[in-house]
Amino acid sequence: MTASEKTIASILKDLTNVHENLLSLSNDIWASIEHNDNEEVEKGCKFQKDFNNLIIEFCKNKDSISALLSQFSGVKIDDQPKIIDKNTTENQRLIKELNQNKPHEITEDFTFKRPVAFIFNGCAYPDTNNWTELYVQFAATAAKLNPTKIKEMAELPELISKQNRKYYSTDIKDIRKPAKIMNDFFVETNLCANDIAKRIIEIINQLGMKTSDITIYLRQDRNA
Repeated sequence: MTASEKTIASILKDLTNVHENLLSLSNDIWASIEHNDNEEVEKGCKFQKDFNNLIIEFCKNKDSISALLSQFSGVKIDDQPKIIDKNTTENQRLIKELNQNKPHEITEDFTFKRPVAFIFNGCAYPDTNNWTELYVQFAATAAKLNPTKIKEMAELPELISKQNRKYYSTDIKDIRKPAKIMNDFFVETNLCANDIAKRIIEIINQLGMKTSDITIYLRQDRNA
């Protein structure tokens, strides 16, 4: 890969990181508003609407820029989930290497923090660039464990938002920014870090597993 191609690949990843951070900031600001103060709530609602509209426009532009850069340069971010064999020596080596770093539980607050790797069900997934990438890899891996149980999530009323928004669906049209996890099943990826963590916990619960079955490792930068 040339220096120019490396730069483009980095930009494609950074665009997703910025989108996730904007969503996190939106939630963070809304949570900081004094909800017993009508004036503050009114100002907060106006801000939230304006900010949400700008994020939607950013997302559209991000997708257009990403598509244009990929088409022109041929550089694409590999979004295909990796298939990991937990019994290989390479997997064991990666787990041992990751365990030298500080582990994090999926129940933590991940606002403005970025993942670098995770371990799920005894398999290590290194070189994770953002929460969206982690989520798609995790969900696809979880779906292989029990496809029927995962597909059931599309019809569970408790997993549909008050705005009738689906986070899991067998119909791609139900999802704002879909990622295909398996045949005829998609998950929403227009989410901030903490919302992705919530979705991961929902999938873990659906499979009858424990939150301790997944371990997160964060990127060691000023925001991690």
